[in-house]
Amino acid sequence: MAQESELGGYQIVGRLAVGGMAEVYQARAKATTQRSPGEPDEVVLKRLLPTFRNDGAYVKHFVDEAKLTVRLRHPNIVRTFRCFKAGADYLMVQELVSGRTLGYMQDLLIKAGTPMPPAAATYIVYCLLKALDYIHRARVGEGGTNIVHRDVNPANLLLSVQGDVKLTDFGVADVEGHMGGEAGALRGTLPYMSPEQVLGQPVDQRSDLFSAAIIFWELFANRRLHDADNELDLMHQVRDARIPLLHRVAPNVPEYAAQIARKALFADKSLRFQSASEMARALELLAARNGWPLTVEALRPLLGG
Repeated sequence: MAQESELGGYQIVGRLAVGGMAEVYQARAKATTQRSPGEPDEVVLKRLLPTFRNDGAYVKHFVDEAKLTVRLRHPNIVRTFRCFKAGADYLMVQELVSGRTLGYMQDLLIKAGTPMPPAAATYIVYCLLKALDYIHRARVGEGGTNIVHRDVNPANLLLSVQGDVKLTDFGVADVEGHMGGEAGALRGTLPYMSPEQVLGQPVDQRSDLFSAAIIFWELFANRRLHDADNELDLMHQVRDARIPLLHRVAPNVPEYAAQIARKALFADKSLRFQSASEMARALELLAARNGWPLTVEALRPLLGG
């Protein structure tokens, strides 16, 4: 099937990805396109897959994600400009981040056997925590409901060629009374779930922090945390949260980095960092102790600058 050359008044440059319920295109606004304030010429166009156009649940899910993310304005979160319907298509216009996912970068480094520079690893997770602190503090609706991302994983963290670090994909976010899906449903990316998440128990901001801590552990260890032959074994690994101590897997990591990982990855969420700002302060201390910049300068080895 040939790819469309135009969608909703945008010229299609190319398809970037396709997921379970939506596909993502790089697109360029036409001269006659009515754009949102601040919307650039080049954007990402996210389209609900045509097979779900007439499914009310999928349409609501797509629109709810757009309604949530259009309110979020933070330098470490991919911006959503608007959501609209063009003919039979449901479309979301988002910020274009020119670069790669963290997952892509991890795969390259693991295959090469080359650990990410610790300053870069610390800065990436620090930026993620800044994004999480923002969304965890945000309130939605009349009751001021909390937001939990629920799908913090390396594929949803974008690294731009300029050194921006941005969290994306709020498709399974929990917003009580607004989004969230069925209670107890397994939603997210299994290897990055918290124990309570895989058990179908209620989640809160500490579940997102557990996922961020897995990324932190993996970047310093230069390997994936969970390794199983099948999904059932993987679920058991996630549930049991028997995390190898970081300094035993990677003896050269600073002791304080290993301490941060250990605290952040307790199965009992009451023993973990209780907020993104608390965990971010620990990374500030880690960087200060080792003379690492918590700025884009930390990413220069990855950016080739």
